[in-house]
Parts: sequence; C-alpha cells; structure tokens
Amino acid sequence: MEGGSCYDPNTPLNHASNAMNLYYQAQGRHQQDCYFEGSGLITITDPSYGNCKYQYRK
Repeated sequence: MEGGSCYDPNTPLNHASNAMNLYYQAQGRHQQDCYFEGSGLITITDPSYGNCKYQYRK
C-alpha cells in the first residue's frame, strides 16, 4: 500500500514482486505457486531491502 515499507520503489516490477511473494507464501510455498506464466522465480537469497521485509512462512 502507498506509504508502506515495501511501496518504494514505486514501479510495476516492485509491486508485482511483492504481490507474487505474498501469493507464493499464502499458497504454501510450492514451486507451482511461483510460475506466474514464466515471470516468477524462487530465490535462495532474501530479497528484503531497507525497511521492506519479505514475508517468510515455514
């Protein structure tokens, strides 16, 4: 959301990355939950930056 810790940079790529991560985490972190017609990928490094902390569920 605007003003949130992960809002900036205010780019479609950044917002898509956050949305994909939230969906992937909510669906149980299965490889098929990260496909997004070939535009998503699973990383082994934490993409968090500054005050923006990507959610991680075990």
